[in-house]
Amino acid sequence: MDAKEAVGFINVTRQCNVDCKRCYLTEDHRSAMERLPHHTLEVFLESMFWQGRPVTLIWEGGEPTVVGRVAMNEYCAVARRVLPHADQTMVTNCFHVPNWLIDLTLHEFGGRAETTYAHAQKYTLAGDASLYQKRFFAGLDKLWNSGIHCPVNVELNIETIRAGVDSLAAAILGSQCRVWEFDVSVDFRSFLNQPSYTAASVPQLPLTASYSAIWAYLNEMESRWGAAFLDAGITIGAFQQQIGQLNNQFNVACESRFLTLNPDGTVTTNPLYSDLSATFLGNVGVEGMDEILRSPKRKARIIADRKRISPCQGCEHISYCKGGPSHVPVTDGSGECAGGRGMWNQLLESSCA
Repeated sequence: MDAKEAVGFINVTRQCNVDCKRCYLTEDHRSAMERLPHHTLEVFLESMFWQGRPVTLIWEGGEPTVVGRVAMNEYCAVARRVLPHADQTMVTNCFHVPNWLIDLTLHEFGGRAETTYAHAQKYTLAGDASLYQKRFFAGLDKLWNSGIHCPVNVELNIETIRAGVDSLAAAILGSQCRVWEFDVSVDFRSFLNQPSYTAASVPQLPLTASYSAIWAYLNEMESRWGAAFLDAGITIGAFQQQIGQLNNQFNVACESRFLTLNPDGTVTTNPLYSDLSATFLGNVGVEGMDEILRSPKRKARIIADRKRISPCQGCEHISYCKGGPSHVPVTDGSGECAGGRGMWNQLLESSCA
């Protein structure tokens, strides 16, 4: 059996307490009060897929905290009983960080959690962007001040890029968080309005900013603020890559190792596909996990994932870059690529100097 880590993303709900304008979840699901039944979770975790290999279970939503303390503790207990060797953690949006979440993270997740952030296009449910920003950083600081290691994944959307690097840098330096990463920004709202898939059921996702714009933005941020981040003890993976090491935070190959469970029992691979129905492999309550794992659709996507980096053949960085995140195209016609070839070239030049 494959000894590579298996990762289970478990959406205990798709309900959310924040309005993200380009969310990968539909508005109907973000407002519906779905809850994952324990039996559905048990069937998902009892699969042989999780046996004989390291396992990480990541509690997600929507926003998982909206189900409340009792429900989250019960979910964790079910997972611990069925898969005692699995590590557990959570992705929270930091909009509301109750004390019970601190306790749960320290006692069940080893003091580890993750969050996502956008410097633009995120609002409260009432449409207030400034209050979202205030509540996010208050929640983030609460986690870090409580001894919880909670990296932030920043969505580099076009609005953030147009606002310039100083605005985001000030937000980073003003927080207690000491680990920041960056994500390619996808316009899921446009995709959900006009979905497009390959024959292998791979979604063809539109970007909000070109790769050249993203990497130019990161290069400028490192040039202007890199020293200040280092002085503050802030780690940013995109700025601290090393030639020859498999440490590119954009590299997320997932089709063979990732499974995502929705509250209604549907299963897909990448958690970003949680509401992209054409990617669904089946329903644990109907087909069962064995049929889902044998799904021709899953096999086709695994093959497509491996073939995706064919444009990278011949690139001197392929052995450690791996082509960037698997849910977006390697190239977008901008002269850059998902893995940031320009960045790697600069690092290579620096190492040879």
